[in-house]
Amino acid sequence: MSEKRKSIKTLLKGSSEHFAFVAATIISAGVHFVFSVYVKAYVPPFEYGIYSTCLLLNTYLSYLQLGSLNAFNRDYPQLIGAHDEEGARKYRNTVFTFILFSFCVAFILIFIGMVAVGITAGLDMKYVIGFILSGLLTVVTMIENFCSYRARIDFGFTFVSRIVLLELISVIAGVFMIRIWGLYAIFLTSILAMLIGIIFYFRKNILDLELSMDRKLLKSVLISGLPLLVNGLIWTVVNSIDKFAILGFIDTEALGVYGIAQNAFNYMILIPTALSQLFYAKMGKSFGANKDIDELNETSAKYTLYVAIITAFVALLAFFFLPILVENLLPKYINGVMASQILIIGLSFYAPTLMNMNILTILKKNSAIIRNSLMVCLFNAVFSTLYILLFGRYIECVAAGTVTAYLLRAIITTIQIKKYSNGSLRLMFRNSVLPIVFTLLPAVLFYLLIDNKLIGFGISLVVFLVVNSLLYRREIKGIMRND
Repeated sequence: MSEKRKSIKTLLKGSSEHFAFVAATIISAGVHFVFSVYVKAYVPPFEYGIYSTCLLLNTYLSYLQLGSLNAFNRDYPQLIGAHDEEGARKYRNTVFTFILFSFCVAFILIFIGMVAVGITAGLDMKYVIGFILSGLLTVVTMIENFCSYRARIDFGFTFVSRIVLLELISVIAGVFMIRIWGLYAIFLTSILAMLIGIIFYFRKNILDLELSMDRKLLKSVLISGLPLLVNGLIWTVVNSIDKFAILGFIDTEALGVYGIAQNAFNYMILIPTALSQLFYAKMGKSFGANKDIDELNETSAKYTLYVAIITAFVALLAFFFLPILVENLLPKYINGVMASQILIIGLSFYAPTLMNMNILTILKKNSAIIRNSLMVCLFNAVFSTLYILLFGRYIECVAAGTVTAYLLRAIITTIQIKKYSNGSLRLMFRNSVLPIVFTLLPAVLFYLLIDNKLIGFGISLVVFLVVNSLLYRREIKGIMRND
C-alpha cells in the first residue's frame, strides 16, 4: 500500500509540475500580449515595421547553435536518467561553451558590421541600432534557453515556472521605457527579461559550468541535433514568409500594421499549443503502456475535441472584441483588423490538428513530419504571392495566403494520420472541424448582420453553448468528471 501511495504521490507531483509550467506559459504570453497592445499605442506602424524587420535577425541568428540545443534538450535527460554524471557534465559544458563562444563572436561581428554600414551606406540609425539590439537579444536568449532546458531536468518544471513568471518584471520596466525610448524599448524589455532569467538561473545552472569543449563530443552533438534543427528551421521560414511577402511586395509600414494580425496569430496558437504539449505527455504514456494504436487514436480524438471547443470559444472572443480593442486603443493600426480576423477564422480550423500531429511524433514518422513542414512552407510562399498578384498589394492577401497554407496542412495531416495509424476520418472531422463550424459560421453572420457587436457576440455565445452542449453532451460530462 505504501508503494502505491508513493506512486500516486509521484504522479500527482508530476502532473502539478506540468500544469504549473503550462499555466505560467499562458500567463506570460497573456501579459506579453497586453504589453504588445500597449506598445502599439506609443510606437507608430512604420517604426513597429522596423522592429519586426530587425527581429528577423534574432529569428534566424538563433540557428547558429547548429542543433546543439535541440540535441541537448533531447539527450541530456537520458544521461541524467542513466546516472551518467560524468557524461552529463561533459555534455553541458561542451554545449554551453559552444553556444557562448559562437553567439558572442557573432554579436561582435554584427555590431562592427552594422556600425560600418551605418557610417558608409547611410542606413537609417533606427535600423542600425535595431539590428544591434536584436543581435544582443539573441545572445542572452540562447543562454537563457540553455539554462531553462537544463533546469527542467535537474530541478523540475516548478522551478522553471517561477522564473518564467519572474521574467515578467521586465514588462513593468517596459511600460516606463516605452514612453522614453519608444522603438528601442521593445528590444530592451525582451533583453531585460532574459537577463532576469539568467540571474535567477545563475547559481544553480551556470556557476558549476566549466568553459571547456570536447570537440569529438561536439561533433556528435551537432550531428544528432541536425534533423531537429532542419525541421525547426523549416517552421521558422513558414512563420516568416508573410513578413517577407509584405516587405517585398508592400512596405515597412504595412508590416507594422500587420503586427495586429501577428498578435492574433500568436493568440490563436498559444492555448492549443500549450494544451497539445500537455496532452502529448499523456498520449505518449498511454501508447507506451501497450503500443495500442487504436487506443492512441481514441485518446487523440478525445483531446482534439477538448482543444477544438476551447479554440472555438477563444476565436469567438477574438473575432468580436479585437476590432473594438484596436478601434478604441490603437486607431493607427485599424487597417490590420481584417487581416487579423482572417487569421482568427483560418487558424481556428488548423489549431485542433496539433493534437493529430502528436500521433506522428509518437509513432516517429519523422520523414512525414518534415515533408508536411516543407509543403506548408511552399504553400505559404505560393499562395501569399499568388493572392497579392491576383487581388492587389494588401496585407489581407498575405493573411489569406497564410490561412490557405495552414488549412492545407490540416488536410495533409489528416491524410497522414489515416495512412499511418488508420484513424477514423469521420471521428477526426467530428471532433476537430464541427465545433469550429458550428461556432464561427453563425458568429460571422451575426457580426455582419447585427450593428451592435456586443449583442452579436451574446447571440453567438448562446449558439456556441447550446450547439456544443447538444452535440458533445457525453464528452463534456466526461470532462466534468475528469474521465
